[in-house]
Amino acid sequence: MQHQPGPMVAQAAAPAPAELATPALAWYDQIRALLIRTGLPPEPAVYDVLWRYVRGEDHELSQAIDTALAGDGLTLSVLTGLREALLGQMSEAQVNQLIAEAHGQAEALTRRIESGQTDLADYGRAIADGGERLAGPMDATMLAGLLEQLSSATSTMQAANSRLIEELEQAAAESRALADRLIQAERAAITDALTGVFNRRGLLLAIEKAQAEAAAAGAPLAVAVVDIDHFKRFNDRFGHAMGDDVLRFVARHLADRLEPDGGCVGRLGGEEFVGVMPGATVQAAAGRIDRIRADLAGQVLRSAVDGSSMGRISFSAGVAEHRAGRSPDHLIERADGALYTAKRLGRDRVVPDRG
Repeated sequence: MQHQPGPMVAQAAAPAPAELATPALAWYDQIRALLIRTGLPPEPAVYDVLWRYVRGEDHELSQAIDTALAGDGLTLSVLTGLREALLGQMSEAQVNQLIAEAHGQAEALTRRIESGQTDLADYGRAIADGGERLAGPMDATMLAGLLEQLSSATSTMQAANSRLIEELEQAAAESRALADRLIQAERAAITDALTGVFNRRGLLLAIEKAQAEAAAAGAPLAVAVVDIDHFKRFNDRFGHAMGDDVLRFVARHLADRLEPDGGCVGRLGGEEFVGVMPGATVQAAAGRIDRIRADLAGQVLRSAVDGSSMGRISFSAGVAEHRAGRSPDHLIERADGALYTAKRLGRDRVVPDRG
């Protein structure tokens, strides 16, 4: 997907509050119908996947569920597998496997070290025995035999040391590989698989860390909840695959402008993102997000396939400033309230929290 400078997109007409609530109720009805159709349990993990499905958040997820529904059926095991594979989350079994591998490596290393200690003890006894024999009367034949025994013990010890060094090097390489896998697993657990920014879990952790740092430094902290305007219309017109491209594009647009100054971006869900801005008051953060909004709205998206124009995209945003003692969810909730005001006023704008 390519973009080039262009004029600002016209503001959309302000929707009535009832119109804003209707899609959520429709999605709920679709999920309820799917639960009845499939017999899936109404559990949070199941609801999470179905919520993403009915909202068309992930093209691959939608295709996989459509295929399952048309085939053998959408079972709990199938849905769990989709959640793990497509949403970048590790299953408990996968985590347990990594833990078991770590234990296995530690036990093998312990056994090899114990074996090395045994080899060293044997060599020590051979040296001590030779010393005792040298203290007594000894002819040339006895001395030659003793030297041969000590030479053999030394060769055995050298071979044991060589094996130990090789095995320790192998164990170190395996440990590094396992550490890399654990780091990748940790990163996957907090990263949105589609856009590459934080997922909700990673976002909340990042905000918690930013709140602690702001409190320690006595500095302000602000967050913005960003929602792509009329994203469903874009999805319906150009398809889920192109919609995924837009989500990735907006995520990178935000990250490229917030991360250099120590900020970060996370995907809250669907077409909603959160920008975290350490050191910014609500007014400063609102001005910054508004400049990012204007920059995005002034670009024309073009298809990488044939170069055809797909028009412009814009977003609405609400911004709130951290209050001491409040949770990340509370901060996001206040910014989300300001976002609602931005939508009610006509979208394509940034509104700071007045509370």
